[in-house]
Amino acid sequence: MYKCAGERICKFIISMMIASLMLLTCTESLAVSDDFADISGHWAEETLRLAVADNLIAGGYGLMFPDDGISVAQALVVICRALGAETEADITGIAFTCDDLYYDYIAKAVHLGLLTTVSMVNFDAPISRQDAFFLLAEAFSLVEANPDMSLLNQYSDSRLIAPAKRQAVASLVSQGFVVGYEGRLKISEDITRAEFLTLIYKIVGEYITHPVSSGEYEHGVVLRDSAQVSGAGFLSGAWFDCKATDIGFNGVYAENVAIRSHNIESLAIGGSTHIKRLAIAAQSGDISIETAEGSIVDTLAVGRGGGEITAKGIAVIEVTGNDRVVIVEGRAERITVSGQNNTIIVPAGSQAGRIEFLANATGNRAQIEGNIGEAAMAGVGSVVGGGGYIDTLILFRSDTEISVRYGSMLDAVDRGLSEASVSIDLPEFLPVECALIATAVLENTDPGIVCGFTWHIDREPVLEAEITTGEALPALAHAFDYSPDLPGRVVVGATVSYVTALGEQQEITAQRVITLENHNRRYWMNLDAQETLEKVTFGYLGNYTLDWALANDLDDYEKEVWINAKGYESATEYLIWVNLAYQRVNIFEISEDGAWELIRSFIVGTGASGSGTPAMVTTITYRQQNGWNTPSYSCRPVVRFRPGSGYAFHSRLYYPYSTNLQDARIGFPVSHGCIRMYDEDIWYIFNNIPDGTTVVVY
Repeated sequence: MYKCAGERICKFIISMMIASLMLLTCTESLAVSDDFADISGHWAEETLRLAVADNLIAGGYGLMFPDDGISVAQALVVICRALGAETEADITGIAFTCDDLYYDYIAKAVHLGLLTTVSMVNFDAPISRQDAFFLLAEAFSLVEANPDMSLLNQYSDSRLIAPAKRQAVASLVSQGFVVGYEGRLKISEDITRAEFLTLIYKIVGEYITHPVSSGEYEHGVVLRDSAQVSGAGFLSGAWFDCKATDIGFNGVYAENVAIRSHNIESLAIGGSTHIKRLAIAAQSGDISIETAEGSIVDTLAVGRGGGEITAKGIAVIEVTGNDRVVIVEGRAERITVSGQNNTIIVPAGSQAGRIEFLANATGNRAQIEGNIGEAAMAGVGSVVGGGGYIDTLILFRSDTEISVRYGSMLDAVDRGLSEASVSIDLPEFLPVECALIATAVLENTDPGIVCGFTWHIDREPVLEAEITTGEALPALAHAFDYSPDLPGRVVVGATVSYVTALGEQQEITAQRVITLENHNRRYWMNLDAQETLEKVTFGYLGNYTLDWALANDLDDYEKEVWINAKGYESATEYLIWVNLAYQRVNIFEISEDGAWELIRSFIVGTGASGSGTPAMVTTITYRQQNGWNTPSYSCRPVVRFRPGSGYAFHSRLYYPYSTNLQDARIGFPVSHGCIRMYDEDIWYIFNNIPDGTTVVVY
């Protein structure tokens, strides 16, 4: 047994060592092999061997653990190597934990803009598929400004995608890099090493050090260092890594080009070049992008990074990054902004058919000095100013700041329920067994708005419906399930919900409290009386141990049902039931509705065999504080019942005139007929239960 446990621990330690070693470069690895026992025949074997050959990972001790989760830190290592990241951000002084092997790579990832914070990240934890998708979309500049979000609806778990990551995931789906499995993205599950590397190689299939050969590349390509590319076709995409500073194209066709430079110094787009999508995500460097005669860039995407971007004569411009400055010169068909805190400048003499700030774009500014055909402002905190002119201004938000001339304004603000209120009409008191009828009224809305409507009782939905403003709201007709536990008061709520044209959730709610009348306790007890009367039997049921008494008893409600069903009365507000079967003294107090309510229950010891405590209905007669003191024992205090007899409640037996217990037994028949009790319990009766109180022994 010890050997097996030791072997498991050793294997675990070795696997953790290898998990770290596999991400070191071949020159750094302590033990690197090209023959990995655990990937032979694996579905991703070819990809895993490519990753080693391309120095993205390295194996250790002949193992790769392809089906283990890849940690956040390890995923960042692979991405930084794929993009040739070298420059590190200053992250000294920031408190976070990670394996020392990864510290430099985390600093590189921060410089690349892949991480906005490190202090809240658990770098040693496996990365989820959702976070992996987001990270890869950002790293390889694949995030579209306005992807088709409806594509996510085909996956049953798409609702689990965090709002901040839906744009990135939808972009990968629309470009075919993520296809899901059996109708799911498995969005919350961890991604394995094999799956993560497979997705990278689906995006980028080859890593090339210049010079670049002419010809066509069907798979994505990462181009190392600066390059002047001529006569090549990139049918999937080309990525210039972080070391590229001077880039030129001549006679190039590319579906997608992304520039991930640490610092871009020059970009030339020569003749006969056609780039469908050019993404600029350099971390620094002011750059002007202008096509030569006969060349085309269909879409310029400005992603995360720094430096001022000037676009000349490019038809479509998308800004997905944050804090960017983009100058649009010449004529553009469309400018779309989905990032945050960007500044878009259209100089005098320049024009654009349409500029739009999307709903998820916050804090952006448009400085219009030229002419704009149509401006659509849907982002929070949008500002549009300048000395230019906009033909048609479309406002989707009322907080947009406008200080520019325009021809016409279209108010497209979907106010929905922003000024609406809902009220509830219901009775304050509901008689027993009556159904609740409640109505609600929605006021201060435009007619014809389709909303959701829900009735709640104590926050639980009981009726859901689709409504149209201007029409009567559905009434609530609810019958309560009456039971002894029915609450005396419930909160009735009505909620109206609406999703605006910008996808924002609006909700208004009203609440009212209603008091419910219930049957009294006697009513409920009478329903259960027969079953309980049959359950309660005369005579001891246990095995003459205290443990049995501690483990066995009637429940409180059964005790109340039995004592009330028997119809016992008392001259005082209290009644005592000595239950011989379970060795209990149960004390009841009369309640407001006239029923006996259990207030205390004590373990006792009744009369032993041959001197058993007889069944009786009697009363407490008198009490003795000093109790009984005999030559053989003492007990105190004593509370007598059954006039003319020696029956009493008293403590356990002490040695005469002492505080030392002589007989501590309790919880089973053990006395000469009296009711033996713990000290605190007999003192409770002595101090609180008056003479004349009925005592039932059964």
